[in-house]
Amino acid sequence: MPRPTLFRVLLMERRWDRWSTFCLRFEQAARDLAQEVNAPRLATITVPRRSFARWAKGDWQGVPRPDTALILERLFGVPSEDLFSPAPEAIHLQAPSHDRDGLSASLTITENWSTSRLFMPAGELPGSWEMVGRQSLDGTASAVVFRPAVRSGSIAQIDVTSTGALDRFLQSARRGFLVGVDERESTPHLFVIDAANARRARAAAPGRSVIELPAAHVLDDLTYGLLWSLVQFDDGLLADDSALAQEQHALDTYLALPRSAPSRMTVPDLTTTGTQWLGSSFCAQHIIRRLDGLTEPPVFWTREQTGEQAAAWLWFQHKIDYLRALSTRYADGAAPMSRAFCIPESEVSRSARYERILLLLAITLMELQGIRVDVLPDPEYSEMDGFALVPDQRAVVANWTRTEAIWAVDTVTQRPALRGYRDAAGEAQANSVMRGPDPQTRLRALAGYLEIDWAWLVGRCRELRECGTASIVRPRSRHLSVEALDEVFHFFGSLAPDR
Repeated sequence: MPRPTLFRVLLMERRWDRWSTFCLRFEQAARDLAQEVNAPRLATITVPRRSFARWAKGDWQGVPRPDTALILERLFGVPSEDLFSPAPEAIHLQAPSHDRDGLSASLTITENWSTSRLFMPAGELPGSWEMVGRQSLDGTASAVVFRPAVRSGSIAQIDVTSTGALDRFLQSARRGFLVGVDERESTPHLFVIDAANARRARAAAPGRSVIELPAAHVLDDLTYGLLWSLVQFDDGLLADDSALAQEQHALDTYLALPRSAPSRMTVPDLTTTGTQWLGSSFCAQHIIRRLDGLTEPPVFWTREQTGEQAAAWLWFQHKIDYLRALSTRYADGAAPMSRAFCIPESEVSRSARYERILLLLAITLMELQGIRVDVLPDPEYSEMDGFALVPDQRAVVANWTRTEAIWAVDTVTQRPALRGYRDAAGEAQANSVMRGPDPQTRLRALAGYLEIDWAWLVGRCRELRECGTASIVRPRSRHLSVEALDEVFHFFGSLAPDR
């Protein structure tokens, strides 16, 4: 990774990385300079949002216009040419050790994952790690502390030399992350553990100046995707816990109806996560109830197209319970269960790798439950309902993602509609990107379509199998579980990486 520009480093160091914050400083410097040199025109100069974004990202060559360059030099005390050149290594020596770790880590995180922002206060106060959703997650923020770290083989040691500030951070009830920063190579390596786990580790070894973590805790696209999805689900469900408990009594009434699609305005106080959980839970119950007595498995169609949408399968406890219930019910059927997704190439190209990994992990979970998954790339089927099709009889329709209602369910028996569902399932089976006689072969084909390095993924999952998801981060909501992910990691970890 190229070294960040001096402009970017100074922005992060001074906490001016928001355009609105930067503009206040820039315009004040412009007014001061205009008065000093008696040039009123300088006081009218502003920086457009697009220009600031390019400068902050490093997507800039040369220097700004002369008047803008003069104001920037006044603001930072650095020649304009230097601002847009790679930052010198020595700049990090101007800050205390803990500030250098935080600056280095925050630059690494924001460079690699656009859905993250870090805000680092002065002194030893914890920073704030903000993670935002792309379409269906609400976004949230966690406290974060950075400390020096050293990796040696399969172990990373984080310096936790006792300070009052660190002890207060680890004892806090809020969600927090301790991040170790190993800067011995040109690209820093970050190792992450949630504050609750760090607190347990310190209690298990009182007086030690380091916490030892498995090197599998390294922050990369796999572990970032897990943190990014879990933390947003967790905080949303904790915020909605009481409201969701109160809504449970209404589900039985809706389950008795042949069709329903309650507006989100019926529960306006729920977060997006809470609404999704409620819709997903109801749809699972609706399908299970309306398949009673069916001895052969139906054909399923699932509406999720991105990792952000599919991550619910990995974390929601009722999702793994639902898959297991179906697997048990149809274990002795003459035909295997099947489930289709429509994931167009356009959605693949719009998704970052960490999202595509979440999607692959969710589909892996289904394959492990005895469900043969087909992935259709044809965008013509993007708006197809989620359904469970009993051929020539009925389709149990159940939508909870990419719908305006909390859920939209129905039982369809009209032949034209059944033909449409049957044709969609046939297209998915005939043109699936997942081909092969066994889950490993099909999943490897899917990894190729999603542009995920198979050998790398198998190796990382093997590492995570050894330590377990909960060693990095633990859900706090009673509606979430690491059980499904650990099952997926165990499967991948059992594979040979070169197959």
